[in-house]
Amino acid sequence: MRPVPGGARTFFLIRAAMAAGVITFILVAWFVRGRGQPPVAPVGSLATLTTAMYAAVGVAAAVVMALRLRITSAEPAMARALSVVTWAVGEFAALFGGVLFFLGGEWRLVLPGALVFALALAAVRIPE
Repeated sequence: MRPVPGGARTFFLIRAAMAAGVITFILVAWFVRGRGQPPVAPVGSLATLTTAMYAAVGVAAAVVMALRLRITSAEPAMARALSVVTWAVGEFAALFGGVLFFLGGEWRLVLPGALVFALALAAVRIPE
């Protein structure tokens, strides 16, 4: 096993912190929902916010893929910065879905954003 360079270790910690934040937020929302408390808002009243979430998740997925293409041709310093931006865009999508899950209590609201976050982490590797 080869040693991990210092820069790669930093980017690994950034990714791990982002993933831990998303997972913790969703687990806390699940725990609060599991205590039998009614949703903050009925899912029907969240229709506009749900539409905005789906649109934001779609845009986030497109941005992740566009940044992935840009990273391949960027200078190393720019590629490192764009990697973090790409992960942050995916994290945004996951947290947006998590907020709707917290408000409405339905798992289907968290899944699209979580998938975009997973896409961002899978599409953009840790820079060296």
